Amino acid sequence: MIAILALFIGLVWGHIIKHAINWLEVDEFTLEKSNPVLEIFCCIFFTWSFSTLNLPDAIIFSLISSTLCAIAIVDLFTMQIPLLFILDSLFVLMVSILLGYITWPSALWGIFVGAGIPGLIMGMTYLITKRQGMGYGDLQLGIILGIWLGPLRMGLTLFMASLLSLLAWITISIFKGFDTNRALPFAPFLSVSGIGLYIVSFYYPGLFQLAFLG
Repeated sequence: MIAILALFIGLVWGHIIKHAINWLEVDEFTLEKSNPVLEIFCCIFFTWSFSTLNLPDAIIFSLISSTLCAIAIVDLFTMQIPLLFILDSLFVLMVSILLGYITWPSALWGIFVGAGIPGLIMGMTYLITKRQGMGYGDLQLGIILGIWLGPLRMGLTLFMASLLSLLAWITISIFKGFDTNRALPFAPFLSVSGIGLYIVSFYYPGLFQLAFLG
């Protein structure tokens, strides 16, 4: 019964997020009404979380993951991250902190790892090369992921996202030719890595304890 209810809520929520994307029309990008990608992912997120996690964590995971999916899709096609989705996620996370489901130390250290360190690297890179490796939207997304995941998983998320983006860049370059100026959106890799590592950390928490101790 819980799985069926979660499936239905996920379907409705995915439809709402799709309408939000089409209302924003970032660079005139919209999703066809018949495109079920968001509904499918939201159904998966809601069904898994409400069948596996406790209620507070399930709500947080479902809402954040759904928004991350929307951010990834928009950034993939427009190279922009809608501020509305950042603020929406920030609201969910602030409520979670105030209710005690996320601790302040974990959130602050997560922000430092997710946005502080990349921001310093971005600034140093710009001073040396006059090129901006990450966008400000990516830093905002790093804040969201940092609060949600905490410092350890955030650090691993950055590593995994960087690795995936490098592999994607190499693959594209093989087929389309190497171009050092070719830019790839980073939000899809951050989103996939963050969601994936959250799920992996649930099933294999010992791996993350070993990573911390090691």
